[in-house]
Amino acid sequence: MSQREKKEATLGIALLPILVAMVLLVWGVGILRANAAVMLLLISMFVTFISVFVLGYSWDELLNNGIRPTIDRAMGAILILIMVGPLVGSWLISGTIPYFIYLGLQILTPKTFLVSATLLCSIASIMTGTSWGTVATIGVALMGVAYGLGIPVEVAAGAIVVGAYLGDKLSPISDTTILAAATAEVDIFDHIKSMLYTTLPAYLVSLIVYQVFSFRVAGAIDYTRISQLLDGIAATFKLNPILLLPPLVVFYLSYKKVPSIPALWIGTVLAMILALTVQGADFKAVITAMYSGGNFKTPIPELNNLLNRGGITSMVGSIATVFMAYVFAGEMEYTGMLNRIIEAIKGAFIKGRVGNLILSTSLTGILTGLVTGNSYLSIIVPGRLYYPLFNDFKIKRNVLSRTTEDSGTVVVPLIPWSAAGVYMTATLGVPTLSYAPWAIMCYIGFVIAWLYGYTGKAIWKVEDVK
Repeated sequence: MSQREKKEATLGIALLPILVAMVLLVWGVGILRANAAVMLLLISMFVTFISVFVLGYSWDELLNNGIRPTIDRAMGAILILIMVGPLVGSWLISGTIPYFIYLGLQILTPKTFLVSATLLCSIASIMTGTSWGTVATIGVALMGVAYGLGIPVEVAAGAIVVGAYLGDKLSPISDTTILAAATAEVDIFDHIKSMLYTTLPAYLVSLIVYQVFSFRVAGAIDYTRISQLLDGIAATFKLNPILLLPPLVVFYLSYKKVPSIPALWIGTVLAMILALTVQGADFKAVITAMYSGGNFKTPIPELNNLLNRGGITSMVGSIATVFMAYVFAGEMEYTGMLNRIIEAIKGAFIKGRVGNLILSTSLTGILTGLVTGNSYLSIIVPGRLYYPLFNDFKIKRNVLSRTTEDSGTVVVPLIPWSAAGVYMTATLGVPTLSYAPWAIMCYIGFVIAWLYGYTGKAIWKVEDVK
């Protein structure tokens, strides 16, 4: 294509891809439950059409000056996403994750059931990086215990969801945690440390409410289903405290500010060694687990659901979504369409106030979750849209990444028509709107984020030493 004179994007032209994106995402992802990566691909095609035939850019310009530089910025996150699959697979076959769950299953007591259930799901989700896997295994078992105790099922389900999503939000091997850090282009451990400021207060409020409610509960726990999981883990793995070494080393390395990818590599190699020496697995089985996940066949279906996950193949969907989101963002940024939208938002609402910036970022994430029902998009959309504004305000981008998770990851399971809401309801047997009021952390977090925005607490400037 010959070089043509470029046109500056008007606000109407800039908003057109956003409107098309919202329609495709609401209809495709929200209603049809279509793949988010494919929907983002179609949206990127539309942006390319507008950029080439309306604004006068060439495809080579879009590719070399828009898409490639943006993808380059995402490579660290994509590498982490690729690395997480083998890490989870190695931690499963080594017995590391099962041993953590085995220890956690033994903390249940009648008068502290709700708190114990939340803590147990928290441990499992932090170790596995999955809220859905935690709910489908330990969560289901705990719901059976709740029935036996006479605890209202909606309260029990809310506590289980909170515990499951704590790990989905804070675990360094969670796809949404990695995605939020990648979208804001910050180190994953800096992102996690930033999230502690909003997540821990919301989590503690949840635990206090659960404990106060638990004082009203009488009865004794029926350990039948819990014992089945304990016996199944003990029969499948050789349990030894040395199995705790990989996560302890990874957490120590993160504390010492070792870059994320080398830290995860070390954690994976340690788990491989434990799988070969402690569990007696052969090398091919370890490599297979790292590629395609666990392949355990125990007599307990719930345990199989917990163990048979991980591997590189499990991360393909996440990687594709991140990649296509960056293609979309790169085109929007390079052609000036994204900047045009941001300038309009600044003038109409933000008006130089940090509190308004945090509130606007948060509400955009919540709105995206409401219309698409997709946690990835509720992180990506506000993360890329407000990225330049956080730079303009000289606010560290770990505040941006934190805000997207406060308003995206943990809010989506409260939406009845979202994939997460449908899944939680189907798995736990409790309607979304029934457990939502008891999933306290999921909505207290973004309120705390708003308060921080208007008070200036935990809003770090680029020149600050944190």
